Parts: sequence; structure tokens; C-alpha cells
Amino acid sequence: MRFYFKAIDEMTGREAFCVERLRNEVFVSEQKITVPEIDDDDFYAIHVFTLNKSNDNALATCRIFKDKNGAWYLGRVVVSKKARGMHLGSKMLEEVHYYLKENGVDRLYCHAQMTAKPFYDYLDYQVKGNIFNEAGIDHILMYKDL
Repeated sequence: MRFYFKAIDEMTGREAFCVERLRNEVFVSEQKITVPEIDDDDFYAIHVFTLNKSNDNALATCRIFKDKNGAWYLGRVVVSKKARGMHLGSKMLEEVHYYLKENGVDRLYCHAQMTAKPFYDYLDYQVKGNIFNEAGIDHILMYKDL
């Protein structure tokens, strides 16, 4: 399975559509998050994704971007319902970690949903701070030293 790393301007219309459709299916339809799913970070993020064989659905996606202070963040991590259990999430993040390390990044942060915390624990992320509410869901700030 190949993961692509592309800025929004490098993505084809098909790729952008598939990535956004998957994010909407999970965050809006499944999780009922009502804050806008697309935000300005998407303009500056590197979008990581893999598509199915017919290139008409994303199977997994996330985005990585630098915040105003220069720290790298991981967000919008999602795996298609049909592809869950195939370890695509951990494979994708392993490639993200490698990519960032190769580009001189030494730490990656994320706002992990509490239900996903065991996933990040498995990938050796560390907790920083206390639980907070974001978009109506409990999160925790986590980081991984690369």
C-alpha cells in the first residue's frame, strides 16, 4: 500500500475529493462533529493518504503541518470503516514519522481523541498536559520524539 505526501496544490481533484469525503464520513457522519471539518490548516498541510485500487475512495488519511511557533502537528487521522483492522493507521503514521525525521523534524504533536489514545500509546506517543474539550470531544495533547 502506497502513501502519498502532497500539499493541497499538488493533489489532483480526485485525490482531494476522496480525502475530504473520508474525513467527512468519519468526523461529520460517524462522530457527529459539527465544527467545520475543512480549515485553513488544510492550505498549508501536507496531506498523507492512500486510495483504493480503483482510486475512487481514500482508505486512510491524515495531515501534518507546522503551527505558528514552528512545531509540527498531526491531525485529521482517519481510516475508512471498510479498511479498519488492516493496520493502515499505524502503517501511515510510521511513514509520517520516517518522512518527518528525514526532513529534520525531531518532535510531532497531536490532539488525540481520548478514544484513540491507546492507538497513540502503541506508537510511543507521550501525554503532555490535561484532558481538554475540542469540538465536543475529549482530547489530550500528545507528542512523539522522532
